[in-house]
This record gives sequence, structure tokens and C-alpha cells, in this order.
Amino acid sequence: MDKMKKGGGGMETTTLAEVPMGERKSWIDVAMIQAGIMICVPSLMLGGMLVEAMSFKNAIISGVIGYVIVAVLFCLMGVIGSDIGRPTCVTAIAGFGRKGTRYIISTLIFISMIGWFAVQTSVCGNAFSSLIKSSAGADFPPQASMAIWGLIMLVTAVYGINALDWLNRISVPALFVITIAGTVLAVNKYGTGNLFNDPDKPGMTIVGGIVLTVSFMAAGCLAASDITRFQRTRRDTVLSSVLGVSPAGILMVVLGAVMTRVAQQYDLTQVFVMVGLPILGMIVLIAATWTTNTTNAYSGGINAVLMLRLADDRRWLATMVSGVLGTVCALLGLADHFEAFLYILGDLLLPTMGVILADYWILGRGKPENFHMPQGFNWLGIVSWLAGYVVIRLIPQGIPFAQGILAAGLLYIILTKLIGRPQDKPGYVDAELTDRL
Repeated sequence: MDKMKKGGGGMETTTLAEVPMGERKSWIDVAMIQAGIMICVPSLMLGGMLVEAMSFKNAIISGVIGYVIVAVLFCLMGVIGSDIGRPTCVTAIAGFGRKGTRYIISTLIFISMIGWFAVQTSVCGNAFSSLIKSSAGADFPPQASMAIWGLIMLVTAVYGINALDWLNRISVPALFVITIAGTVLAVNKYGTGNLFNDPDKPGMTIVGGIVLTVSFMAAGCLAASDITRFQRTRRDTVLSSVLGVSPAGILMVVLGAVMTRVAQQYDLTQVFVMVGLPILGMIVLIAATWTTNTTNAYSGGINAVLMLRLADDRRWLATMVSGVLGTVCALLGLADHFEAFLYILGDLLLPTMGVILADYWILGRGKPENFHMPQGFNWLGIVSWLAGYVVIRLIPQGIPFAQGILAAGLLYIILTKLIGRPQDKPGYVDAELTDRL
């Protein structure tokens, strides 16, 4: 049996191998990690983006429906991870093959996580420098701030799931209380006069808002198994996904929308400065970014292990490289294209879930014993994924992301019935998973 080996100081060293039951965690621990992913400044930014493009009511409706869909995707993807005890880059092998996953899917997730790390680091660095300027009158270069905080946030990611657990147990309850308190202070200071001052010409429909919300969490949905592989049962996975994702995500959308309307500022850290509590704003900024960015670097490192064919105990090094690359991207200004980045992520990532979900839940009947890992490329999955992407890009009517997922999954099922997956053909023997795929 594979064992969760512990390196120096309790560093996690099991990456692609199955997580033993003795090392798995309670649903509350994982829910805290999931909630920590949701609570961040860009999540507040999402609420601000929605409310600037539509009525306050429609913005909230869009956010709520979007995060309910996100929670469903988290559950469906997450249960696969808890069933077989492995991260997303391994669960994807059935639908895309080992080489297909290594060269395409893992690479795509790796790039996405670097991008998210860059966005979070940029937001944190710029906000931290602004706080120093407004509270102390000192100029602190944003680039220096990004570099410092980007590297600091790598520490917990490098150590792995136990460090993530420890960080979120402390930070998430405090962040829930502080973010609500900050919004109340903003309402008390500025009133509610602008709360329902809706734009004359809405620039986004409810469907568009739902698409934006789901696209916002596309990378997180796809990478759900990276965290849920540490759950013991399907029930635990569903509880941690539903109670960790939806409440925190919806809360951030609502607070971001309220603050954007009443204070003309979605950034909670700046709101604290405006009400005379800059130090509290700085604490929120650091804690909220840390809980989210740690997971970005963590998932990036897992996928880098598969991409580069590293041994399991080299995850810490791959994670370090992921974080450093993300920090460099932040310094180059990736966050300047934030909204476009969200749409690109959703368009590329969401159809891959159609293939993974169809393979496990439909063709494999949701049974771990039916999960197999074929060598090479599974072109049926790759073609289906690309078809789903084409549907999203060429059919903007309706709900594009849902149509893309369904198209990819349906085509994959049809192709496998006509041609057959590699693992369904006579004589197939599932190769044993070693440290290096």
C-alpha cells in the first residue's frame, strides 16, 4: 500500500499516488480549505463587476445561481477524487490518456493556476502598497510588494495539505466576521442611497452574469480533486463542497456588490482605510489572499509533477517553481486583463469536465473499480473536449458553458460507443501507477 510519506517538518510528499485512508481528513477541514479559496479580493471584484453591469437584484441572482452550479461541479469532480484518492491530473487520465493528460490537461491547469497566482499576487501587492501610502504616507513600490508577498505565500503551499488546513482553520472564521463587519461599516458611513441606483443601460444579462461567475471558478472546479482526494467518503466530499464553496462564494458576491454601490469601492481593504481602520484592512488583505493563493500554487505544483514526470516527493520543488512563475507574471501585469482572463479560462477548462464526468459517471457507472488509466493519447476525449470548446465559442446563445460541457460529454459517449475506449478493448491491461507516469 502506498503510504503518505512525511518529509522534513511534516512536508507532504504523496502527489500522484493514492492517499491512504489513515491520512484523510474530516469534511470540516476540507470545507475550510474550500471556503478559503472563495474568500479573496477578486471574489469581491466579481460582485463589483456584476453590479456595475446590471441591476443589484440581477447581480445577486446571477451570483447565487452561478455558485450553486459551481458547487454541483465541485461535488461531481470532487467525488471522483475521493473515490480513487488521487488529484485531478490523475482522474483525467481515463478520458485523455496518460500522454494526453500530461501534455494537454495538466499543462492547461498548470498555466491556469500560475495565472490565478499572478492575479492574486498583483491584487495583493498593489493593495498593500496603497495601504502603506494612505496610512503611513510612505511610497512602497507595488513590484516589491508583489515579490515579497508572492514568495511568502508559497511557504504553506510548499508544505502541502496540512499547512493549508492549519492556515484556513485560523483565517476563514476570522475573515467571515471581518468581511461582514467591514460591509456594515461602509453602509453606516455612506448610507444605502446608491444601493439600488441601477445602470440606465445594463451591459450584461443574468445569463451573462451566471457565465461570468462559473467562468470565475472554472479552474477551481476542474482542480477540485486536488483537495477532495483527502476526503474519506462521498458524503464528506459533498458536505465540504456544498458548505465550503456556496456560502463563502455567495457572501463575497453580495458584499462586493454592496460595497461597490454604497462606497463605490469593491475592495474591502480600501473600505477599511476609508472608514479609518487601515491596519484591519491590511490584515484582511493578507489573510484573504494567502488562503486562496496557497491553493493555486499547490495545484500548480501537483500538475507540474505530472508534466515534468517528477517523483512524488518533488512536489515541493514543483510548487515553488509554480509560485515563482506566478509572481513573475504578476510583475508583468497579467492582472490588467482580469475579466478577459476569466472568460478564456472558462472556455478552455469547462469542456474538459464534460469528458472526465462522462467517463467516470456514465461509462464507468460511478464505480472506482471501473476507473482505468490508458497509456498514450485517448483521442476520443481530446476530440470531444475540442468540440465542446468550439460549441462555447461559436454558439453564444443560451448558456455557452453548459452547452460546451454537455457537448463534450455527449460526443465522448457517442464516440466511445462507436469506436471504444482503449480500456474497453480486448486484452487491455491497466498499467500500474508508479511515481513517474
